[in-house]
Amino acid sequence: MKTVVVTGANRGIGKETVRGLAHAGCKVIMACRNVAAAEAARAEIARETGNGDLHVLRVDLASKASIEAFAAAFAERFRTLDVLVNNAGISTSAREATVDGHEPNIGTNFIGTYLLTRRLLPHFDRAGDRAIVNLSSGIEAIGRFRTDRIDRYRWFRAYAVSKRMLLLFTRWLSLEKEAEGFRINAVHPGIVDTSIMYTGKWFDFLIRALCAPFFIDAKEGARTCVELALGKRTENGKFFVKGEPREIRLTARKRKETADLMRFCEALD
Repeated sequence: MKTVVVTGANRGIGKETVRGLAHAGCKVIMACRNVAAAEAARAEIARETGNGDLHVLRVDLASKASIEAFAAAFAERFRTLDVLVNNAGISTSAREATVDGHEPNIGTNFIGTYLLTRRLLPHFDRAGDRAIVNLSSGIEAIGRFRTDRIDRYRWFRAYAVSKRMLLLFTRWLSLEKEAEGFRINAVHPGIVDTSIMYTGKWFDFLIRALCAPFFIDAKEGARTCVELALGKRTENGKFFVKGEPREIRLTARKRKETADLMRFCEALD
């Protein structure tokens, strides 16, 4: 039985990933900021699947202290891990910095995910089928960045930057851990009709009207994540776009961005 951590597991793609893993008999740790919503989702999925081995642990990816506390709690309660699904993410126009002083989209979607991954790596079961799945997006194509401007990007651009960072992180970590037998991949699920698509502002109806012909539901959006977590897909270092694996090709610019990002991340640790 696999032990899987899924971040942002109380709704959308994360919740459907938990549902798919629960049906397969996995032990799932739902890593969420909103514990009440996560508990409600856990109870619903447990009733539906008959899998009582679903657990909720709080983590706020916008806070390094919260990530450290989560990693310590995980180590105490569960000890070993087989799969990490880094699903959690936000898209916000708010200008308030995270508690650690970062732009909120990048601070949550990339920096928090990076720190959580690094903290959990020592807990992966060396005898298991180890996998990490990072939720990126096709929008990474417009997310060119400079690390000295990371906290100056805003909203839509910052979101794209965070997803590009996740993609580059996926590639370098997959190379770093390949000899240890890890499978580390990124996923662009398609345009999924979830809350992250909307802003709470007047123009949400325009977003829905423009995207409606391309929307897929959260269950379909979670399909590749579930397949990768269960080992039904055995690739490493790929970018799965709507279920199809692609090479993560580095242009000269992306090579420079990767090198700069690695240096930036060294300071985070």
